[in-house]
Amino acid sequence: MKNRLLNSLLSGHLSFFDILGAYDIKLAVVNHLNQNILGMVYKTKRQNYVIVLNGNVNYETQCSVFMHEIYHIEHHLPEIGYFIGIDMQHTPMEKSADLNYA
Repeated sequence: MKNRLLNSLLSGHLSFFDILGAYDIKLAVVNHLNQNILGMVYKTKRQNYVIVLNGNVNYETQCSVFMHEIYHIEHHLPEIGYFIGIDMQHTPMEKSADLNYA
């Protein structure tokens, strides 16, 4: 599933918006993020998910980060009420998202 979705994004057969619509997720592409922050996901007070992508990286990286954040929505955020962190790339949660969708 991971590779098919990512390949469909990269080839243009699917867009971010096709996947966002299926999951009812909002997307923000931001050009003023620190270069070390490729993306993040959060849940709003109204229980909507928002994926934020760094607009200063190439489309292929954005697609990989997008799928990584989708993995968090599917597997981590339902179980964890919230988490805030800087430099979290080495946590087990981040490693599992990288292995499964990045």
